[in-house]
This record gives sequence, structure tokens and C-alpha cells, in this order.
Amino acid sequence: MRRTRSASLAALVVGAVLAMTTGCGPVEPDFGDSPAPLSNRICYTDADCTGNDCCGLGTNPTHVEDGPDCSAVRCPGTCPQNGLDCGRCYVFCRDSRCEAACQG
Repeated sequence: MRRTRSASLAALVVGAVLAMTTGCGPVEPDFGDSPAPLSNRICYTDADCTGNDCCGLGTNPTHVEDGPDCSAVRCPGTCPQNGLDCGRCYVFCRDSRCEAACQG
């Protein structure tokens, strides 16, 4: 019985050492800097949020009531309309505030 405990303890120590030396850890994706929201209005859905410029050319997320009126603007269709920086960032509602998630 004593030999089994020694073998188990040795296997545990070897496992712990290997775990520390492998460098496993969370992988942090590069989403780049997220632009600061321009509005403090409460949002309820992603549709409540938009960029601060038309045709996906905005630089910051804002609430649609504080955003530009793009109804008379004709977009060329090269950028997603509800994105920022021509699609590099996606505008959405999180924790009742308009925010953006961006790729590096």
C-alpha cells in the first residue's frame, strides 16, 4: 500500500511540473482598441446603436438618437452600414450601452 501512495505522489508531482513548464494559458485574441462610446443613452437591442458617421465610415459607436441621419445619404455599399472603420469594428448593445468590438 505504501508503494502505491509513493507512485501516486510521484505522478502528481511530475504532472504538476509538466503543467507549469508547458506554458498553457488563455490565448488573448488581438481585437485592437475599441473606440469609446459617444452616447450615454440606454440601448435595448443592437438596432439602438450605430456609428457616428454614415455608410460604415464612423469612428465611434453612439445611440441612433444621437447618431447622424443617413436617410438621404447614398452609400456605395463597400462597407457594412452598421460597422465602424469600414467593417473593422462591429457596433452592438452591451450592458445597456452602445459599444464596438474591433479587430486588430
